[in-house]
Amino acid sequence: MVIEIFRRREQKYLITKEQYAELVENISSYMRSDKYGKDGKYTVKSLYFESPDNKIYFETKNKLKFRQKLRLRVYENTDINGTAFLK
Repeated sequence: MVIEIFRRREQKYLITKEQYAELVENISSYMRSDKYGKDGKYTVKSLYFESPDNKIYFETKNKLKFRQKLRLRVYENTDINGTAFLK
């Protein structure tokens, strides 16, 4: 019996506007626009919360198998009456 374990890995890169335009041009035929966005795009703003002893930071830094992340996220420009997601 084989049990597969999900392992998340993220790598982020800074690219120029020219590289972004070329990337979009090359992959756009394989993608579809997000129905919630304007022209397929929207702004995401996240506020991350931490404990006084930086427990969440150290859980991530030490790559604990089970760790927590607490964030408040809003999409587009919103106000105090707008929708927000606490995750």
